[in-house]
Amino acid sequence: MQPQEVGEFFAEIKKALDSNWSDEALRSLSKHTVPEVIPGNHGWLLRGDLSTVWARWFIESLVDLAPYELDTTLNIGHLHLPILAFFDATSPLVPLDERKKYAKALTTFAWQLVIARRERKRAPIGVSLRKELWARGQPQPRCYLCGFLFESPARKKFLCESKDIPPVPKLVDFTRPRGQRPAQLCIEVDHVIPVTDGGKTNADNLRLACGWCNSIKNRYTNIYDATPWSGGIFQHPTLGPVTRPQPLWVLRTVATRRRCEHPDGCSSKIEDSELFAGPRNPKGALTPVNLAVYCEVHDPWYLDRWIGPKRLAASSTM
Repeated sequence: MQPQEVGEFFAEIKKALDSNWSDEALRSLSKHTVPEVIPGNHGWLLRGDLSTVWARWFIESLVDLAPYELDTTLNIGHLHLPILAFFDATSPLVPLDERKKYAKALTTFAWQLVIARRERKRAPIGVSLRKELWARGQPQPRCYLCGFLFESPARKKFLCESKDIPPVPKLVDFTRPRGQRPAQLCIEVDHVIPVTDGGKTNADNLRLACGWCNSIKNRYTNIYDATPWSGGIFQHPTLGPVTRPQPLWVLRTVATRRRCEHPDGCSSKIEDSELFAGPRNPKGALTPVNLAVYCEVHDPWYLDRWIGPKRLAASSTM
């Protein structure tokens, strides 16, 4: 790490924030490369998710997909025309066959979005499909997003053998407060590819998820789908004031990393262990650049993570 590079970058950040609506300040900031130390060990996640956001924005800047979603007489050929026109206008010196090749790649991507929007229907999930998903999760069915091990009451309710909701725990994880509401402990079925993006309701696109993870994931697929600011302040009984991370930050980081990141090495993975979000730098807040994934054994907050649900709710402020 070069301290000078970081210092100069933050000097530009300050200029931009001091005049946030200034064209000049933001242009100056945009010329600076973000130092590698800033996104941290999960820079690949932050950059990858940002790239997908920009890609979708770009596609829909070339052609509004709304008419194609609503008018089923429009086909991929109609969609190809405005995209090819963009390349013709911006790159007239590029050979026509190459322009068509690049336009075809973008058209294929855009058409997938159109088809997904046309077909976003949520089909019912019957008992037979539930049993198949449960069988696929053996020998220890867990939440595929965090590794939470499902217990017998949750299994019985999921397989329609009982209507009883799993009992609320005495303590919950303050970074992922599963159990503040009983439904968060139930087993739910999650579409890996969301229905809104054309995901099918079949066993190949369905996974078992705990109620908390499923509700936080919702239809989101990107860490930037959450607000970029923290979730408020929690007055922890031993740690003191702690910034609460956005739930989607925690979920996205744990679900994509899928293994314990203890620096000495650890074999625990989401398929066999529940994983937790903790700080890489214990002095810092749980922002996406400081989140690390740990198993129960290596969790630096093992003694501090668990809080009474009522106390957690009463001690949290925005």
